[in-house]
Amino acid sequence: MEAVTGADHKGETAMATFSSIVYTIGTALDRAREGGMRVDVLVEGQWLEGHVAASDGHGVVLENGTDDHVVVRLERVSAVRVAARAPMLGVIDSSPRVDDSRFEGAMPMPGPRAAAV
Repeated sequence: MEAVTGADHKGETAMATFSSIVYTIGTALDRAREGGMRVDVLVEGQWLEGHVAASDGHGVVLENGTDDHVVVRLERVSAVRVAARAPMLGVIDSSPRVDDSRFEGAMPMPGPRAAAV
């Protein structure tokens, strides 16, 4: 896995961590709505900007702070830009650890077993 650094991390190293959650456009929009973050959605080559007011799995309502709003079908959205760090990007502390083999809450996986006959 390749380490990446960012200007806003001030010398810390950030590495992507992966989970079994599928991160979709709908997931990004839901998380942006829950966090009150601004988003840009790419619809047929045009970027639309706003805060997610509602999303039902078929469409999304974007409010842009004026008296109007935009309703977009999710199947037309090609990309989402969220005004926040990626949720799967964690910061790794590079300071030396006293005991690297011990992690709080972690348990070793069982080893391979012979097949039951």
